Amino acid sequence: MVLENQMPWCHAHLYDDGMARSMQYAVSSAALLAAKNDANARVIRDCNESRLQDLLSSPPPTAPLDVIAREDALFIYQILRLLDTDARVRLSYDATMPQLEEAAYALIPHIAFHEPAAPGQSSHGLDVLPLYRISAARAFWGSWVFQESVRRTLAIILLFLLTYHYMRGQVLTQQCSSDRYACSSVTLSAHLWQAGDSVDFALAWRNKRHFVLHCEA
Repeated sequence: MVLENQMPWCHAHLYDDGMARSMQYAVSSAALLAAKNDANARVIRDCNESRLQDLLSSPPPTAPLDVIAREDALFIYQILRLLDTDARVRLSYDATMPQLEEAAYALIPHIAFHEPAAPGQSSHGLDVLPLYRISAARAFWGSWVFQESVRRTLAIILLFLLTYHYMRGQVLTQQCSSDRYACSSVTLSAHLWQAGDSVDFALAWRNKRHFVLHCEA
């Protein structure tokens, strides 16, 4: 995220219109950890833990982009804790796993259960994104970037939580029903994911095949 402004579950253009402060602090915390050495380790640890506690004490957001930013930030802090060589920090992530799980389920109301239909629909039932006017393709691309990011975020964090609880001989606090897994379906297409703008995305949508993976229980 620090070097490329993206993660496998967070699209590079998700925060083009503005990144929530929670995510800004998480990304800067990752950069701080990358610069850690013996001389500054304690200061960086205290800074990152302080930012995490500020995030946990803040009220949950309601705006869709802020909701996913909070979850992305929590997940980054958990990863940073696991990567930290300080045993005290690495062990402290247990205390915030419930908040990570709660934030993951908060994503579900913001996920579309089915792949969105493109603005144009051909007589053969094939979705076609118009290149003129480009505003329609731009709006659809923006919606797809958000939906794909939130679906991937939910999928990777549920996998992380399942692995964590399995290794501890536990079950998730909330039982994951099949519809929750269905709504975490992801699109398999490097061409769509790596499109740099709405024109590239529209051309890839029109000319390249893509698959939607439904992870149903």
